[in-house]
Amino acid sequence: MGSLASLDISRFAHAAGTDGIRLGLIGCGGRGSGAVSNALKAGKDVRLVAMADLFMEKINQSLSAITKPANSSQIEVPPARRFVGFNAFQELLASGVDGVMLTTPPGFRPAHFQAAVSAGVHCFLEKPVAVDAPGVRQVRLSANSARQRGLSAIVGLQERYDNSFRQCLSAISDGAIGKITRMRATIHLDDLPRYTQRAVLESQLGRTLTEMEFQLRNWYPFVWLSGDMIVEMLVHHLDDCVSAMGKPPQQARGKAERRKHTAAEYGDLSDFLSATYTYPDGTELQAEISGLSGSDRQWQATIEGEKGIATLPNKILDRQGLGIWSFSGPKNNPYDEEMNQWCASIRNRKALNTVDSAADSTLVAIMGRTAAYTGREITWKEILASQDVFFPHNPKSYQEDPPFLPDKFGDYEYPARGAKA
Repeated sequence: MGSLASLDISRFAHAAGTDGIRLGLIGCGGRGSGAVSNALKAGKDVRLVAMADLFMEKINQSLSAITKPANSSQIEVPPARRFVGFNAFQELLASGVDGVMLTTPPGFRPAHFQAAVSAGVHCFLEKPVAVDAPGVRQVRLSANSARQRGLSAIVGLQERYDNSFRQCLSAISDGAIGKITRMRATIHLDDLPRYTQRAVLESQLGRTLTEMEFQLRNWYPFVWLSGDMIVEMLVHHLDDCVSAMGKPPQQARGKAERRKHTAAEYGDLSDFLSATYTYPDGTELQAEISGLSGSDRQWQATIEGEKGIATLPNKILDRQGLGIWSFSGPKNNPYDEEMNQWCASIRNRKALNTVDSAADSTLVAIMGRTAAYTGREITWKEILASQDVFFPHNPKSYQEDPPFLPDKFGDYEYPARGAKA
């Protein structure tokens, strides 16, 4: 397991003492603001003391969203601890925080996690943990280092903390549906995320934007930053299914299309992506995510077995349609619960680490995306060793070119394919 000799014990004493848990936020968008608000409910000893982002306006907007009468006394972020720019995450980690929330676009997650663990800081990572297989491997190494140093590191797959999901998966594990034979993970949206037009942004900011800054300000439609919808969004339901099986699938085939959203403002995202995963015993996991205008919105994971069908998170029916199990409560807020557990682990010096299983689910999503982009079967062994890179390195300047550039007409090639490292 390794020695704890290099661990800064004073950090734990500080976290467990009267000064409480000093949190930093790296990535001040809506998810980061929400995560901080949840964390502040975990105890009056939890305080937000530092923030970092590429853009100062994001920090200001986040502070406005977080600062409410109920928790204003727990927010102590003076201007000197509001860090901006490409080195902001490093400055925050050196500012004396006990825990950090990593909620930037997912492409940055591996490097930020590695830096936080090296600094001896407890980590909350938003999902997914990376956008490519080399990033997942880097995250696994950092997770192991966190374990050796006694640091808590959890991932924001909040359904794991939802009472209904947990009880439903427990019933499946106890044999309520018999042997699992088929699973489905589905998200249908009625549109795709799109970027804000360059002219609008430049008018708001009063200056010309480089391509790097433009994409960073509009991260979701660009695969090198978001991972495409299967990695950024469907990872939740894929995680449910992988949890039910207790292991990842061994191969995948898929397809990706842009059926309707061909305009440049959709970046290089798919608007339809499906993958069929298979296990050695023949069990299939069918995954599908789409953002086609006019579709009925659907967020669903179902798990079929020899004796019945579970519709997560609320009910299990037998093959005749009669109820076997239904959730009866109590309901809880999973976003609050994950922060309760993370903060308690820091406070009580009992480290939690959920990163490896989250890395598995992220890599399952990447395997499906790779199969869909390439049109060929991808095995688990192959994706574990893949050198396909979407996020090559942390940018250092807005003058750099992002890894995927528009053509002379301003359009972005689809599908964006990883360059060999």
